[in-house]
Amino acid sequence: MHGLLRFLAEHRPEAGRFHNWQFQRISDSANNLLYHATSNTADLAIKFAIRDARHRARREYQALFALEERSTDLAPRPILLDETRYPLPVVVQSWVAGEVTAAPPQTDAAWQLLIEHYVRIAQVTPERVTGPLDTAVMNFTSIPHAHQHIQQQLASIPHTERPASLQKLLSCLSAAPLLLCSPAPSLALCRNDSNSLNFIRRPDKWLSVDWENSGWGDPAFEIADLICHPQYASVHNERWQWVVQLYGELSGDQTAVTRIQAYTPFMLVWWAARLARASYEVPRGLDERLVERPPDWQTQNQALYERYIQLATDVWRSLANSARSTQH
Repeated sequence: MHGLLRFLAEHRPEAGRFHNWQFQRISDSANNLLYHATSNTADLAIKFAIRDARHRARREYQALFALEERSTDLAPRPILLDETRYPLPVVVQSWVAGEVTAAPPQTDAAWQLLIEHYVRIAQVTPERVTGPLDTAVMNFTSIPHAHQHIQQQLASIPHTERPASLQKLLSCLSAAPLLLCSPAPSLALCRNDSNSLNFIRRPDKWLSVDWENSGWGDPAFEIADLICHPQYASVHNERWQWVVQLYGELSGDQTAVTRIQAYTPFMLVWWAARLARASYEVPRGLDERLVERPPDWQTQNQALYERYIQLATDVWRSLANSARSTQH
């Protein structure tokens, strides 16, 4: 296997054969070099990650190890982690077959399988695993924590480069009442990436891949992240209300409903700040990826930015209006 890994790391081919291995590069990954490799005895996913402070390959391996240790059958099996032998860190895992589509679930049954998947992931808790696992890359565990994550995005954009619409949104945020979010959540494993392409859909259950942002966090945040993700833009508010209530029922934690409702407005602001950050950093070569962006990425990014600015502004104005009505 190491000969194959060295060949893929050095040459980055699209497809071909190496000794008894056949391989195909998978184009769905935006941040990494991902290969599907097969031999007479193995069927593997090979993922080369960017070398950065996030330790993406290590995070993914640790999450997969924790899931396997709990016998959850929710994700690929971890096979190899190597952060030093090749130009890029690599994590090797079993290949998981099933339906992959960008579309959100279309039926009650499909939505239930997705929420059950999240509930089962959250059963992996610090006291139930023996291996190390870091804090999730982006996860809210309190309202001050939400503010911190938004500020982290803003810190990468000089004040003079921040769009006026973003500044106006931040004014709405600072003027609105502080949403309460208690009690403090119990930590559990969180995927930290609700992209619909990361879920492997099977008739009886869903599995998921791409755990490079995972770690300990509040599992209720995962549903707020799901609600706000761009790939679920077509989902109506009535469905989201149904999803939130279902999550509370299946998780056995009705306080999670309150936390999801509290986190969601902040997550909309986070997306607006993140998209503004991309508009500033990418043209300056400050947002490294292993896969080139599409030619029209700026147009797509700007359209998403404007959508989140509008969504977040409407939500925060509504919260401010509700607070004033309550006071009177």
